[in-house]
Amino acid sequence: MSKKENTELENMTKSQAKRAARKKEVASAKKKAIAGKVTGYIVALLLVIAIGALIGVMIVKGMNKVTPIDDHSAGLDANGFITGVTAKNDIDLADYRNFTVPLSEVEYTDEDVDAEIESYRNSNKVISEEEGLKVKDGDVVNIAYVGTVDGKEFEGGSADSYDLGIGTGTFIEGFEEQLIGAENLSTFNVNVTFPEDYGVEELNGKDAVFSVTINGIYVLPDFTDEYVAEKFGDKASTVEEYRQYLKDSNYATNLKTYTETYLKDNSSVVNFNKKYLKTLKQIKKGDDMQSYEYTALMYKQYLGYDYYTSFEDYTGKSESEYDVSLIDIAKETYKENLIYQAILENEGVTVDAAYYKDYLAKTGHEDEYYANQVEMYGEPYVLQMAVKEKALEIASGYAKVQ
Repeated sequence: MSKKENTELENMTKSQAKRAARKKEVASAKKKAIAGKVTGYIVALLLVIAIGALIGVMIVKGMNKVTPIDDHSAGLDANGFITGVTAKNDIDLADYRNFTVPLSEVEYTDEDVDAEIESYRNSNKVISEEEGLKVKDGDVVNIAYVGTVDGKEFEGGSADSYDLGIGTGTFIEGFEEQLIGAENLSTFNVNVTFPEDYGVEELNGKDAVFSVTINGIYVLPDFTDEYVAEKFGDKASTVEEYRQYLKDSNYATNLKTYTETYLKDNSSVVNFNKKYLKTLKQIKKGDDMQSYEYTALMYKQYLGYDYYTSFEDYTGKSESEYDVSLIDIAKETYKENLIYQAILENEGVTVDAAYYKDYLAKTGHEDEYYANQVEMYGEPYVLQMAVKEKALEIASGYAKVQ
């Protein structure tokens, strides 16, 4: 092969190599372009998914957010029953017609009566100005006193009427002890020495003389028939009648409490009406927000600054956490409402304003109490409370106490 032919062959080989290299470059560029497009599609897809997820979270949060309301009668019929709900179908109700109550759980004994009367007497001491009475350790006395140091009165050392418990250590050491044995209405001197570290420069370590008058000694009232008739005439006219009243009323209260606990512990909800469950959460949130506003204002007035800076600060939870916590609270309230409504449905009983007004009167409420409650909460809600009282009355009547 000639030199010329060799040169042409080399040139052809180089040209082919360049074309092959160029072909590879084009193929590589195409692959990169395709890969870029795929990556772009993936990024775009992920972005769409992320945005969708964010929107979904926002939607879920919006759906779960509880909007507070202040209408306590929302979701209730005029008779206090839950609208559209047959309670006896939605709850596995405790056997309220056949349950036993231990006597020890509800009995109000003679000892209980004695303790209540004694507590009342101690809370209603009256001051006696009877001559001849003497101050004893533990007495509460009303005194007038004037204190002097070196014959001169000092600021804060006098009073015309002061109730002092003997033995409480309220006054300077030695003062109260010198009153023991003093006669009612008498006047005498009490000698004391102020402590070195009393805190008032002109009194630290100084001897003082107090001229003291016993204005009266507090004594327990005599719990007689006359006293009972005067103080508890609407319940009893003699001591024995009042003791029996205490036994009966406390027995009834204890039985009602036991019955209420029995019903809650032995009943379970089969179905919750979602609409009313939501309403209960809204009412609870409305109540709590109102409580927050009142409490925050009270602290602001007394402290001069915001003790609670927000509703979340007040509850100690984020709003979403708080809203979630409402679920269990609402379910518990719903359960109770179902229990009492179901009992009345089983018994074929309803309640009205006349029934509840009579109940309130027996429990010591004035006539306007019912009207005030209706104004605040609406009559359906007030009658729902009446449903509870009637149901407990019925269930308690079936109880076998032994």
